[in-house]
Amino acid sequence: MSTAPFAQSPTKFCSACGTVTETIKDFCPECGTTFGKPAGGGSVGFVPGAAACAAVSVFFFPIVLGPLAIVLSVVAMNRREPYAGLILGLSVAGMVVGFILGATSAIG
Repeated sequence: MSTAPFAQSPTKFCSACGTVTETIKDFCPECGTTFGKPAGGGSVGFVPGAAACAAVSVFFFPIVLGPLAIVLSVVAMNRREPYAGLILGLSVAGMVVGFILGATSAIG
């Protein structure tokens, strides 16, 4: 028989959202950030893709690229990426302007 105490789950601190949790998982249960990985580093977020889709949606395919930019922006907001709220607003504006430009070029 072993006299070793039962292994306890370690307390982990999430550097992205500040949650302190006792979990055996490798990611934060609140925001999904991987433990041991510095917040905001190592991976490219969704903001650049959302910004690119928003910019292109002004002139090409606003019915497809506009909603795609909005979805990418919302994902970025859920991941707490910087500038995600700004890009969400620009995504909606780019889609609306794209629709207006498309409608006026079809009429005239």
